[in-house]
Amino acid sequence: MRTQSTLICLTALLLARGAAAVTIADVLADPGAYAGQSVVLTGDVDVAVPVASESAYNLRDGKATITVVSRAAPPAVGAHLAVTGTIRVFSEGGDEPGESTVFPPGLFETARNPAP
Repeated sequence: MRTQSTLICLTALLLARGAAAVTIADVLADPGAYAGQSVVLTGDVDVAVPVASESAYNLRDGKATITVVSRAAPPAVGAHLAVTGTIRVFSEGGDEPGESTVFPPGLFETARNPAP
């Protein structure tokens, strides 16, 4: 059992290597600073939607929520997770003020582990 726990911890560390641990609120407050960056976000699964063999789910930390896009099946609602992924920020429209719409940032998952 101890060997299994050690392996899980080592795997989590290797997968998260190079990713900055930040809060969901940090990302929402300044999405441009994290766009294209690999981060680790921790929170509880609020809503999960399967889409064929992929999924999307909301990860919540307090009042802050971010949508996660995953190539895997959705996690269980209520699961407490540490999710590694790349922040993506999307917008549409022109470059003039008032002509573009910036959408909330999303996290494109590369790894998912139970959070402590």
